[in-house]
Amino acid sequence: MERVLLKFRSTVNRASGSATLLLLLAACSSNGAGNAGSSASGGSNGQSAGAGSNSAGRSAGGGGPVAAGSGGANPGGGSNDGGAPAAGGSGNSSGGASALGGASSAGASSAGAAAGGTSAAGGASAGCTPDNGFAFTFACWKMPNPASTGLPNPSDYTDQSDGTVRDNVTGLVWQKAVDATTQKLTWDAAKSYCAALPLAGRTWRLPTRIELLSIVDFTRVGPAINAQAFPSVPGGAYHWTSSPWVVSQIASKPQYSWIVNFYEGLTSNAGARDAAEFARCVSSSKQGPMPKQYSLLAGGEVADNETGLIWVQATSPETHTQADALSYCQNLGLNGHTFRLPSIKELSTLVDENPPISAVSPAINKTLFPDTKANGWYISSSKWAGPADKSSSGAWAINYLDGFTDPGYNNHFTAGWVRCVR
Repeated sequence: MERVLLKFRSTVNRASGSATLLLLLAACSSNGAGNAGSSASGGSNGQSAGAGSNSAGRSAGGGGPVAAGSGGANPGGGSNDGGAPAAGGSGNSSGGASALGGASSAGASSAGAAAGGTSAAGGASAGCTPDNGFAFTFACWKMPNPASTGLPNPSDYTDQSDGTVRDNVTGLVWQKAVDATTQKLTWDAAKSYCAALPLAGRTWRLPTRIELLSIVDFTRVGPAINAQAFPSVPGGAYHWTSSPWVVSQIASKPQYSWIVNFYEGLTSNAGARDAAEFARCVSSSKQGPMPKQYSLLAGGEVADNETGLIWVQATSPETHTQADALSYCQNLGLNGHTFRLPSIKELSTLVDENPPISAVSPAINKTLFPDTKANGWYISSSKWAGPADKSSSGAWAINYLDGFTDPGYNNHFTAGWVRCVR
């Protein structure tokens, strides 16, 4: 089966019966993120924006109930619609593909003291282009967490009174408003719109997956964003990123890009590029190569020199509910350190969103995190903020098959694997 696209908050599983490599790659699941059930009349063959669908098959992204989905990948198992997930592969992503366009990212990089290598936040900036050549596809700044969670790097924004908002954690400058008419565009048109935007005399571009995810607030729904910093988020569509879906490197495959649903914050790779989604532009100044991204520390720990996070290299021996996972990390005691369960945004910083086509599944640095499940849910500390009956887990999780996220819709998972952080 070339493609199965289950509408309305479903998981899209792609499989191919051709050569073995394509079979493995095409098994990449995409959380389509629409509402459950059949599409409403006139609905597109894509995904809805998150809230209750209307006659156009889209949702009112600013609010409304969410419905459970159907389908989905099983933790640690293969995709539901055939095709085993790819495993193994090379370590660090390679290949000199061009950057994703625009000026480079602004936030000053922030390294943990034990990690070394990059400047502290607010200091001299290094670049944000990793070895694979795709600029801005990894966080080259600390990942903000919602201030109400008590986690490190609480979100902090400044309205610059010129139609822009500065993220004081990442250094990224955002277009404050999204017009539901003029900024609902196809993918190519969205990139062109941002590149030509004259706002505040800055150079703009369409953000990458990890950049757009950085302004999601998982403690909220309808919309899942700081509504004071970004008021009047329109509904009815997703928001585009400049990040292409990895399997779209194959010309014969669907040409999709990553999109973010600001109803609840779900990330999906099923953005058909000829569909109309919203564009919120980003401006930044960080240019050039990214310094050494990771450092392997003694005792099975890995430091991310850009985010400052220090990760346990190994996956937990078994899956856990969120409550058990919180205890597992707190009691781990590895190397005498205190660990915690990471947020869904922190887990997302490990995704290699555009690796070589041979290195996806899992889409992560497989040299440093060799036991990462090719198709399994990794549980986070981020709680589901929507109606309790819509989530089987009460928690957000990520699947490193290619990096899609899910809050446990339609019983997709009740527990997940654990990778602790400090």
